[in-house]
Amino acid sequence: MATLASYTAFDVVSRMGARRSWRAYGWLLAGSLALGTGVWASHFVAMIAFELPVDLGYDLATIVSAWVIAVLASAIALNASTRVGHPLRRVLAGGATLTLGITSMHYAGMHAMHVEPGIEYDSVLIIASVAVSFVASVIAVYSVSFVREPRVRGGFARKIVASLMLALSISTVHYVGMAAARFVQGSAVANAAALDSMLLATLVGASTLVFLGIALVVSIQDRRVESETAKLVASLSQANAELLHRSRHDPLTGLPNRSSVNERIDKRLESWKTQGTGFAVAYVDIDGFKAINDHLGHRAGDALLNRIAQLLTEALGEQDMVARIGGDEFVVLMDAVDDSQTARSVCERILSAIAAVEYQGIELAASVGYALCPNDGADAEILIAAADMAMYRAKLAGKNRVERYREDMGARMSDDFALQGELREAIRGDGLAVYFQPRFDTRERTLMGAEALVRWPHAVRGFISPERFIGIAERCGLITELEVRVLDLVGGHIRGWLDAGLSVPPISVNLSAVRLRDEALSDHVQACLDKYELDPACISFEITESLAVREIVQARSAMGMFKHMGIEVALDDFGTGYSSLFYLKQLPIQQIKIDRGFIADLPSLRESRAEVVDWIIRLSHELGLRVVAEGVETESQLCYLQRVGCDEVQGFLLSRPLPASAFGQLMTPARVG
Repeated sequence: MATLASYTAFDVVSRMGARRSWRAYGWLLAGSLALGTGVWASHFVAMIAFELPVDLGYDLATIVSAWVIAVLASAIALNASTRVGHPLRRVLAGGATLTLGITSMHYAGMHAMHVEPGIEYDSVLIIASVAVSFVASVIAVYSVSFVREPRVRGGFARKIVASLMLALSISTVHYVGMAAARFVQGSAVANAAALDSMLLATLVGASTLVFLGIALVVSIQDRRVESETAKLVASLSQANAELLHRSRHDPLTGLPNRSSVNERIDKRLESWKTQGTGFAVAYVDIDGFKAINDHLGHRAGDALLNRIAQLLTEALGEQDMVARIGGDEFVVLMDAVDDSQTARSVCERILSAIAAVEYQGIELAASVGYALCPNDGADAEILIAAADMAMYRAKLAGKNRVERYREDMGARMSDDFALQGELREAIRGDGLAVYFQPRFDTRERTLMGAEALVRWPHAVRGFISPERFIGIAERCGLITELEVRVLDLVGGHIRGWLDAGLSVPPISVNLSAVRLRDEALSDHVQACLDKYELDPACISFEITESLAVREIVQARSAMGMFKHMGIEVALDDFGTGYSSLFYLKQLPIQQIKIDRGFIADLPSLRESRAEVVDWIIRLSHELGLRVVAEGVETESQLCYLQRVGCDEVQGFLLSRPLPASAFGQLMTPARVG
């Protein structure tokens, strides 16, 4: 019992760690109770082996006092042995306290017998028992003084040695102390109401063994839980690192993305300002890639893009950088190139590398435009835009060629300027339309909601890409007016569906950075709700992850405002921004939408990448968030998402974006009453 009590106490105390939380002192208290109770119980169980010609009995109050002495001494000794400080002083103090506690408890237990006439003791044997106990206690404290260190080797062996030495100390005090006791002939127990020796020892021993067993099991189980927690933390760290990598790299090719290349150009601009050495930026677009992709299929198209990325990397110098910023568009930073002729040579080398690619009889070609710093610009966006305009000129000139940016390539800018006026008229008139991308329950495939997507059906140009006119709206200050118009269109459609007796699911509307900073945002939202007499639950908003992190103060304020109004918010394109999982806890959101880049290759992703999707879903559910997967295009992707517990999906597999009339046909009649 003494060995078990000692081992349990040392094992429990080893869970303390650094003294920085209440848990450490909780373990110290548990260890003190285990050791003190064990020392106390060992005495009374050992008394079963002591025989007198009279029946032994014990006074209850003195027994309790002996237990208190044992626990207090154990607490002081364990506290001293686990403190940081002078090792010798710590060991001697712990050993002395243990010896004093064990000795005091023993003689208090003997006093509980209330024998008359009183017990006489041999002082030599008492001193001998104390000396042996002190030596054994010091060895025990020294052996166990390092088990609290997290990386110490031989912790189990140290605890075993310490337990055996402390058990020796306890036993020595008891049996040598008993040998020192002298009972006068005819001694008898003075208190007739005293507890019976055998009954007391049996009850104490049995209950103590149960207590020590429970304490030891709890300590072992806590250690196991801590180990599992450490593994979980490591997995989350790995997933977070993967998310961070994905936020800065293209998921298909592994190349840096637009954010990374912008940062690299910004750093290069700082170097140019201090050292005066220029550089070049090239914009590469694969000619006719969309037709190739449609003809061969997306898998073949992805394989070609990976091959092109590899060739571009091989064609450049070690200091250069290539990034994928779009479907078949790449940006190249030529770090050590500061003249037009050298830049052209590098671009022609890029053309030759791409032209060498042949797939199923199809030969590739590209159009390349480049711009020089500082001649053509001294800003990352300006340089990329200039190279883009040069590439566009190369396409107009017949493709498969290289063009340098010139100031007369502002034709597209002029076209953009013309579109500004037409866009303003479309916003203020009836020129815009809203399509709806449905969201479905992952398992039941029932309609859960939709994302509102603005479209511009131009009378002459046909449908103009949102990427084109939204960029124009942002540059010319029309984005707020555009988003107010989209919200109004969505509100009108919802009211029409409700009046038709349909059960309308929540419709989400995208918000831009400009809108997040707009103090009138809440007024516009409330005006729309009042105008169409809508419940706030009918509308939700989506904010991209990168925007939410970049504008976290405004995002948190806007999201808090929406929560107060009863409007839900989703974090869109999750995994493409700059955040860690930490931001999920900071932002008052109700839903996240996993970016299509994570979904595209499911379920054939490498195990580590597939685990990222799994961890996003599991962690989101732990935080009480619903999860939507974007870009679901195959049954195998849907099956995988069902397996890992994704709540909702949207993508071409179940439905393409639909006009309002077609989307209304997906709804069911509202229940009456």
